[in-house]
Order: sequence, then C-alpha cells, then structure tokens
Amino acid sequence: MVKTPVIKTLPRLLARVAAGVLILAVLAVVVLYGASEYLLRRTYDVALEPVVVPSDAESIAEGRRLATIRGCNDGCHGKGVSGGEFLAGPWYYGGMVAPDLTRVAATHSDAELARVIRRGVRKNGRSTFGMPSTMFFHLTDADLGPIIAFLRSLPVGSGPEAAVRFGPLARLELVTRPYYAYATEIERDSPWTTEAELQGPHGRGRYLALTVCTECHDMNLKGSDDGSTPDLTVVGSYSAGDFARLMQDGIAVGGRELPMMSEIARVRFSQFQDEEVRALYDFLAARARDPRSHE
Repeated sequence: MVKTPVIKTLPRLLARVAAGVLILAVLAVVVLYGASEYLLRRTYDVALEPVVVPSDAESIAEGRRLATIRGCNDGCHGKGVSGGEFLAGPWYYGGMVAPDLTRVAATHSDAELARVIRRGVRKNGRSTFGMPSTMFFHLTDADLGPIIAFLRSLPVGSGPEAAVRFGPLARLELVTRPYYAYATEIERDSPWTTEAELQGPHGRGRYLALTVCTECHDMNLKGSDDGSTPDLTVVGSYSAGDFARLMQDGIAVGGRELPMMSEIARVRFSQFQDEEVRALYDFLAARARDPRSHE
C-alpha cells in the first residue's frame, strides 16, 4: 500500500482548517448581529405615568438651569438642545446622534417625555442608547416638570432625530454589556436607593449625586471601569471651599485643570446654587469618611 506523502496532504489540511475558521467566523458574526439586533429592537412594556408640568416663567427659567446642570442644555444635545452627533467613531465602532429636543417635545406627551427620560423607553417602546436614564431615574416631579416646561417653551427647530450606528465592536460591547440599553439596566437594577434614604441624613446631597454625578462616576459613585473617572471618595481630600471652587470655576485642588471635569463644571455645575453645592459636598465627604454606610 502506497502512502500519500505528507508534503501533498499538508496543503489540503491547511485549506480545511482555513475553511473551518472561516465558517466559525461567519457563524460568530451572525450570532453577534442577531443578539445585538435583539437588544436594539427589544421593546419594554412600561406604563405611562402623569407628571405635573408648570407653565410660568419662573418655572421655565428653573427648568433651563436644571437641564443645563444635567447636560441636556448646551451639553450632549449640542448648542442649546438643537441636537447633533455626540459620539462618533470609525466604521467598526459606530456613533450616536442626540436628537433636537424641541422636536422630541413636540411629538411626545408629558407622560411620554417622563418615561423616556426616567426609564429610557422611547415612544416606540425601544430603549434609548447614550442618554443616561439611569441617572435621571430618581428625578423628582418637582425637577422633571420644570425641565419639560423649559423644553416646551422653545420653538420647534429642525435639528436631527436620534440615530444610533453600531459597528462590529460596538455590537460586541452591547452583547457583553447589555446594560448599554438603558431600559434594560433600569428594569434590572432599579431603584438604586430608597425614598427613605433620599429623605434621610444627607438626602439632598445623595439625590444630587444620583441625578448629576452618576453619569460619569457610575451608579455606585466608584468611578468608571476603565479608570477614566475616579471614585468620588476623592472628595474627602477637598475642603468645602475647594469643592465649591471646583464646581463653580472648574479648578481642582492645587490649581489644576482636570480632563473633562473642569470644562463640564464651568458649563454645567456653575449653575448649582450655593446650598446645592454644600449639600452635595456634605454627602460626598461623609461617604468618603465611611464609604460602606453610603453604598
């Protein structure tokens, strides 16, 4: 019996391996696309809840202030609330377009606006992506009502509608971290704090931390997974005066400029009232002294 020389069978073996790898890669792409499309297209059955929206000039002005602090006005949604691309990337990652909020307000009822802001559920029942509804979940009617009033006070513009482009890497992140679909995160983990805690010691500061700081510092205030934002126990190294300077002028201890934080503080947090800054400081300083009691 004549044996086939190894030198002749090796190319065939390599071809079969290559074909197998290609088939597995195609299957992986199909599975990735299917799983990510499920999360992108999934709908959530969240009931509409009424919210009282004032219409007086003082409330509208307060709504502008609150919307600025939380990044809706002159923040993620571009100049004013006119919309624009706020996260862009190469083809393999994707990007997001924040909508013109005057157009959103014109096509949503007050209850629908409250649902998309607090629960991350859009009018079509799908989840938002990129908008930190996890941060807005605890907004009180007393704050949310004026924000909606401010949006309704603006003339309807012609800015872009919401758009999400997920490339391969973004789809992989979405599948491995499904909480990027904010409605999923809220459905799974809400609430992060109880009404009793919000009304208890440092309740005002806790509320401000939850509805302002968690966008960048995570819901547990321990900072981002990639280390780009710190655990807010760092506030323990600040005096009340130093913290106020950071919030109002964007200047950190030692006269430092902080990446991202300094600019955000000057645009957004400079809108804080003095008593709000003090309440936030008192809570964060107490948490820095005893983190476990404020988890």
